[in-house]
Amino acid sequence: MALEFSWQMPLCGPGGAPDWAARPGQWIQLAQAVEYAGIDGLWIPGGARCADSLGVAAALCAHTRRVRLTVSVPPEVMLPAALASTLQSLQSISANRVRLHLPDSEQGSLRSAFGEWLNRDQRNERIGEYLEILDQLLAEADGGFNYSGRYFQLENAGFARRPLPAPALILDDSQSGALIARHADVCLLRSAPPNWLRQEIERLRGSERAAARPLGFACAFGLVLGDTEALAWEAASRQLAADLAPLPTPGAAVPRLPRDSQPLRHFEIHPNLVQLQPGQPLYLVGTPHQLATRLQELHGLGLEHIVIQGQPAVSEVLRFAERLLPLLDDQGLRKEPCQHAQ
Repeated sequence: MALEFSWQMPLCGPGGAPDWAARPGQWIQLAQAVEYAGIDGLWIPGGARCADSLGVAAALCAHTRRVRLTVSVPPEVMLPAALASTLQSLQSISANRVRLHLPDSEQGSLRSAFGEWLNRDQRNERIGEYLEILDQLLAEADGGFNYSGRYFQLENAGFARRPLPAPALILDDSQSGALIARHADVCLLRSAPPNWLRQEIERLRGSERAAARPLGFACAFGLVLGDTEALAWEAASRQLAADLAPLPTPGAAVPRLPRDSQPLRHFEIHPNLVQLQPGQPLYLVGTPHQLATRLQELHGLGLEHIVIQGQPAVSEVLRFAERLLPLLDDQGLRKEPCQHAQ
């Protein structure tokens, strides 16, 4: 499979107090830069501290023509029938460019922020019903749909649905393996060292699943690109300075590579991969050739979709496209040579 990239939109403001009114123009500009640069898609995050991902996606449909739009929607935010109807509308106005990420509400504070206080077993049951309803209401079928479950009761739902392809569904790896195997098209893996990613991909690929529906894998990475290795690490040190913890001790949970020349490199868990603490984001740091090599390695583990949590600046998008994508084209990792920024 080819390696696909989505650029994450900066919808979740620092400190939880974003100035929404000042940002829509920036979002549109960034989305248009992603499309112009030949990057595959946009990742539109959702959560209690984010702008509404579905509303942002609808706005971006009017300003883009090609990029895929992955919308992250916590299942606590909308009832499944309402979400299915909204997704059908987005599919229609975007010319079928939408994908759906349903984040696991157990992670972070999503469930409490949106008023859900079920225990873990109840949440598993509820999301199972939620996914069954979505599968039915997004399928190309005629007539209404009735459903009687513990958490949802529907009568003649989806009566006005249109014959549109269902958006690909992305579930977090923290969801049960059975739910992922039955419903997901792509599994979003948490930030972890490459050895863990490889083992998790192998485990999930071994789950019972219809042979006609291979499971894809995605993971998010921060990105710090430099013209030289030294410049890349200096830029990463500036960017991550506020999050730096004391240097790890020999008994730290994540093995580190021995580095002396640059303090940040004490947090390098794999060549060109930085993680300040277990569970925190992974950062790709290096020159274009170094990162192309590392992305080829990650693709070899089974990752097919990289979510880039880069700087929300048009210049960074264009720089990524100019410096890195042509190297990946030369390695044969992309679907086809893209029209990159000149």
